[in-house]
Amino acid sequence: MENHVLAKVNGIEITDAILDSTIASLPPERRSYFDSEYGRNQLLEQLVSVELINAFGTELGLDNDPHYQAQVEQALKDIKYSFTMNKVFGAITIEEEEAKTVFDENPDLYQGEASIRASHILVDNEDLAKELIGKLNGGELSFEEAAMAHSSCPSKEQGGDLGEFGRGMMVKEFEDAAFALEEGEMTAEPVATQFGYHIIRTTEKKGTAPVEFEAVKSQVMNRMLQEKQMEYYTKLLIELKEKFPVEYK
Repeated sequence: MENHVLAKVNGIEITDAILDSTIASLPPERRSYFDSEYGRNQLLEQLVSVELINAFGTELGLDNDPHYQAQVEQALKDIKYSFTMNKVFGAITIEEEEAKTVFDENPDLYQGEASIRASHILVDNEDLAKELIGKLNGGELSFEEAAMAHSSCPSKEQGGDLGEFGRGMMVKEFEDAAFALEEGEMTAEPVATQFGYHIIRTTEKKGTAPVEFEAVKSQVMNRMLQEKQMEYYTKLLIELKEKFPVEYK
């Protein structure tokens, strides 16, 4: 395909190829817009504007400005670093068979999260909490009755039921106590948190759900790729420090 010159600004040519490469470098959501004839014309005008401003910058003597020169030098270093790393990392790949082996050998890393369902009674007095535990154990009150009568948490309207939750959704003291209980078991002592004193009953426990390899394949492969890249990068820097002189002052 012939590379047509679309515009010339101060002797600098803007061609089809330049326009195409500029469009290809854009994010996908913007790329489709500039692929249209109208979009290409708009982009061409933008490139023309850039060359006009650059020509004016040269006229202002920026090419001899030390601050400009320093930034250009740093930009070139950054570009070279980026291209070099892309070339280095581009040669590192993870095969699906490798990922499947790692998945099979580490099943716990890729299983679903455990969750529980629990109810609680929240009071601001430890003695009251202990008294209620005694009444609950003695059958004088049901858990729901005690929650509705004494709990300061809005969950009292549901008999203290907090619904289902996983790790990291409750304060640590509450979470540790609730997950440690067996299904249907209640805490023997009040659990103190920043909110007060809790009597906790775990009503349902769900174990980790098995996950198929296909469901997490990309996650496994991405994780392995990052680890492999960092391992190679660390090794490469050691080799390069031996190859090229490095002096700290």
